[in-house]
Amino acid sequence: MDTQTLDLLAGVQLRDVGVQKVYDHNKAWVDKARSTAKALAVLNGSVSIDDVLAMCKRPETVHPNATGAIFRENIWEKIGYKQSANPSAHARVVGIYKLKGIT
Repeated sequence: MDTQTLDLLAGVQLRDVGVQKVYDHNKAWVDKARSTAKALAVLNGSVSIDDVLAMCKRPETVHPNATGAIFRENIWEKIGYKQSANPSAHARVVGIYKLKGIT
């Protein structure tokens, strides 16, 4: 295995540890946001973080990185990307998801 592959693997591991930590510290809100995401996906066929945050505001007490844990369940399939319309996202690209097994 080359150094670049090892660096990538280390980065993935660090990311996953970070996401788990932020989830553990913000579990109640992330679980509420996940439920909102699932309901929106069933209703609309797809969902993005913009959709979730429009319905389930993130309190100031919840770390902003907690939003990264919402679509970390194995029930989601990423079907595309779009630029965020949320001004605080600074026009970054966000994923569009659908629930696996639902057409």
